[in-house]
Amino acid sequence: MPSRRRLLSGIAAVGAAGLAGCSGNGPNATTFSPGRESNTEWPLPGHGPRASGYVADAVAPRTPPTERWRAETGLSVGRIVVADGTAFVPAEDGLYALRLRDGDERWRASIRPYGVSVADGVAYVSSRDEPAVYALEVDSGEERWRVETSGDFAAAPLPAPDGDAVIVGDTDGRVAALAPRTGEPRWTFEAFTGVYSLAAREDRIYVGTTGGEAYELHVVENEDEEPRGVPLWRRKLPGTVRALTAAPGSVYAATFGGGVLRLATGAAAGRTEWHARAAPTVTDALVHAGGLVAGAGSEGVSAFDGGDGDRRWRVAVDRVAPVSPAVAAGDTLYAGVGGALRAYALGGGVGVGPYRVDVERWRRSLSVRNLAIADGALVVASDDLDGSSGVVVLE
Repeated sequence: MPSRRRLLSGIAAVGAAGLAGCSGNGPNATTFSPGRESNTEWPLPGHGPRASGYVADAVAPRTPPTERWRAETGLSVGRIVVADGTAFVPAEDGLYALRLRDGDERWRASIRPYGVSVADGVAYVSSRDEPAVYALEVDSGEERWRVETSGDFAAAPLPAPDGDAVIVGDTDGRVAALAPRTGEPRWTFEAFTGVYSLAAREDRIYVGTTGGEAYELHVVENEDEEPRGVPLWRRKLPGTVRALTAAPGSVYAATFGGGVLRLATGAAAGRTEWHARAAPTVTDALVHAGGLVAGAGSEGVSAFDGGDGDRRWRVAVDRVAPVSPAVAAGDTLYAGVGGALRAYALGGGVGVGPYRVDVERWRRSLSVRNLAIADGALVVASDDLDGSSGVVVLE
């Protein structure tokens, strides 16, 4: 138990930082342990197809980190991913492939990217100004194929869990499963409004739209007919679906201004299992870690019980502040909030009810646009590294 002096100082810190919420030590508590694997990757914006934004076994800085390297790039316009010893940075002036060990540029693709994902030695890139999807060889940046589309993109390509398709969705609402080797469409589906978020689990694809719809598509394949993406259900939600994360038996959806919902999947046809209306409007990502669902927004960082939606802990900011998508590894959650990179204890620190200490592990003054966790380090895109945009790796 913390000493009386430590607990009182924690209460004062709570008042200053706007900390409130439920304990990480209550009956629904989740226990988190530091990661053990230092050679992990982050190949998709949400780490994997489920878009959980979390790797339980990954090592990441739990104490104030040191700098491994920094490199100038164009302004980051999409989330960094890391695979095959390379950090891929979608920037205004191209897609950068930087060697993770020392930051040297391996290659740069002169396209206008929006998002990137990596699978089986190929980087799949959605482009902005010229609506298209590219498949680029990870080792060289050489183009394997390009598929033009009718609409722009607000979501990165999503390699399917079984590896037989790359799912893309454009602002016209067209969802397509592309063959990884050729880019040929295997099946298509038309949503009512533009696609904003994607997640997948086994043979199910989850789609969130700008108009506030969430879909579950079931991929049907047999020998007698072409594969199809069959809609199992569609739900109208209270705002643009900013982020989705898929879990066994449910999918979590974060909306613009309408909170976070847990929706049942499969035969339950999208039924609402809980709705956390007070959840912040998250920045394009949810973290699903053990029994927690967490997100960062301009109001701060909040964590909810994944089972019943009750708030577990919250760290508020005293003003509306720029914020990055949150990511997590081991027992720590990271987000850029208010001009600083901050590390939080996933379990909510120590204490009872609103009286908490040790929620924030450390902070570093740094403007953060987005970040990933790989190789025991944080790979951070910033719009202000000594006056220039670029990437810094902290370990």
